[in-house]
Amino acid sequence: MSADSARELLEKAEELRRNCCFGEAINFYRAAAEAPDATDEIKRKSLASVELMQEINGFVNTDLMNP
Repeated sequence: MSADSARELLEKAEELRRNCCFGEAINFYRAAAEAPDATDEIKRKSLASVELMQEINGFVNTDLMNP
């Protein structure tokens, strides 16, 4: 990744998420959170988005597994 600003990285992550490129989106969200110019709001939003995507990705409906 290039030396984009935290805001640019966040925007790219959101675009990737909308296009269902979740792995890449997580990488960009983490980069946005770790960018030197990241505000508390960007850090919070980025990390919450990563957590939510990981939770959704790991969801298993056990009722559907045992009919």
